[in-house]
Amino acid sequence: MSTESEPLQDRLQKVQEEYRRRHLSDELNELAEVMEETILQRTLAKAFFQDQIEIDTAAKERVHEVLRLLEQDDYDAVEDRLPDLRDEVDAAEQTVENRIQELRLKHNSTVTAMRRLNDRVDRVSGMRLQALEGLLNDWRWKEHVYRNEDHDLAELKKNAREYGDEMRTAFEELKEELFGLYPEEIRGLIHRMIDDERLSYADLSDNQRQLLAESDIGDYIELSLS
Repeated sequence: MSTESEPLQDRLQKVQEEYRRRHLSDELNELAEVMEETILQRTLAKAFFQDQIEIDTAAKERVHEVLRLLEQDDYDAVEDRLPDLRDEVDAAEQTVENRIQELRLKHNSTVTAMRRLNDRVDRVSGMRLQALEGLLNDWRWKEHVYRNEDHDLAELKKNAREYGDEMRTAFEELKEELFGLYPEEIRGLIHRMIDDERLSYADLSDNQRQLLAESDIGDYIELSLS
């Protein structure tokens, strides 16, 4: 039977069903994309910050389960499950983004302190420090993970791990180049200092005090007199 010969009521019903399907499909695809990006950022964070962010990764599979219901034209079941699914995906996204923001601020604070210290001792490339600081500030991670038309999640997670490892290596190499020449007895103290931790004079041994005073950052150190 041609479309023209169908009753108007049936044609309207089909239009409404198609609109309903398209709306649900768009929303589910958006949730799937958000969940994928959340998983990739979590993978990147583990590689770079050495931090395991706990989320319910099974939410991605639940997104695909609901997509399968959509393919079966079970619109009522999809609409029933959408609110809880949306909450799960949003919660996972918020958990990962909040934790990454904390870690970025902490590492950026360290890099900023390293740059201030390097301004005094001129030991490493200032451009390398600025580049790392810029990566932490901008956090344009997608361009480093979504590359070469990679769409498979396993491949994307591999890209995320590689990018995280690269950033971690750059961070650790700069720290080693900046602090590696200091005696072991005071290296940990200098690490604490650049993390904006005040050093207590009473907690230092005579040897540590002397090594710090004789170092090229002697004037940079602030000791509390508690």
